[in-house]
Amino acid sequence: MGDTEELGNVPDAETAQKLVKEFEGITNTDEAFSQFCLQENDWNLQKALNGYFSMKMREVEQNREEEESERQETVAKRGASIEEGLRQGLLTTEAPNRLTVVSWNIDGLDEKNLKKRTKGVCKILEEEKADIVFLQEVIPETFSYIESKLSEYECISGGGNGEYFVATLLRWGRVYKDRSRIIPFTGSLMGRNVLHTEAHCGKVKLDLLNTHLESTKEHAAQRKIQLQHCFDIINKIPCERNVLFGGDLNMRDKELVEVGGLPASTRDCWEVCGSRKEVQYTWDLTRNTNLEFPGKFKPKCRFDRLYLRSSSSYGSLARHFGLVGLQKIHGTQSFPSDHWGLHLKLHLDQNTSAAQKRKHEDE
Repeated sequence: MGDTEELGNVPDAETAQKLVKEFEGITNTDEAFSQFCLQENDWNLQKALNGYFSMKMREVEQNREEEESERQETVAKRGASIEEGLRQGLLTTEAPNRLTVVSWNIDGLDEKNLKKRTKGVCKILEEEKADIVFLQEVIPETFSYIESKLSEYECISGGGNGEYFVATLLRWGRVYKDRSRIIPFTGSLMGRNVLHTEAHCGKVKLDLLNTHLESTKEHAAQRKIQLQHCFDIINKIPCERNVLFGGDLNMRDKELVEVGGLPASTRDCWEVCGSRKEVQYTWDLTRNTNLEFPGKFKPKCRFDRLYLRSSSSYGSLARHFGLVGLQKIHGTQSFPSDHWGLHLKLHLDQNTSAAQKRKHEDE
């Protein structure tokens, strides 16, 4: 076979580049992929486009079939996971007196290694056997993935119509949702809100407030308005209910002082558990390399927080505070998020008054 026959219908360089650019513009793909498709179709633009869109249609249909299969599998696994949890002792027919809480900004807006990072988050939540999970910066794709992979959780979206949002997860058979509502921050420029979930665990009544307050130093004024709004919500909740409030508050300590401090009887869980320096900073660019920050100075801040107000009876106490997500995802140079996750152990008083217990401990 001669050289001319091997080249087939290869156009000159100028025409080839024009065809590549045209294919690239129509399909929104990159130059290398466009060139490959055209070469596979003897540089026939129409043939290459037909082949590309046929492939995309097959992918859509395949994804639809896989999603339906996963949905059916999730329904089956949900029943099986509760049964298995009871058998292994993770779930009991008696109300638990301990709960594990995780709060985590999972950085869904960063596309780098997003699926692997989200998979890593799910793995950690399963390993920690978290009962209550506050997530921030969730996007629709990651929420769907989490919902399909974590069948042992009821997943509550605070999405509204935003491109990213908060979500609260409750472990089936451990914490039971009574109702939930999304409370928007009317002045937010970033579509922020608070997801308020009323739940119970045995006799312990819980109000769970998961939020992501306005970001950056420049929006401190709006952030303080949002923080005060959250405190107003807490103050309206009856004292017989436990309140767990937190998330990515983007807060500086002085801002808490400027709004008048915490509501009555509300405690900072990090402080209650000893104010350990090694678990103080949750957005720490001296240790977390997911974000590139120019210059030698690397900031570290305690943006992510959990506050607890125990009820007057059947109360709750913060027993241990730590961090999760400190290891890079295997096979990547990425941590699960640019934030560390908060890890809190709660003790629940299912039998006696938490107020009496605190009084006894103080004595």
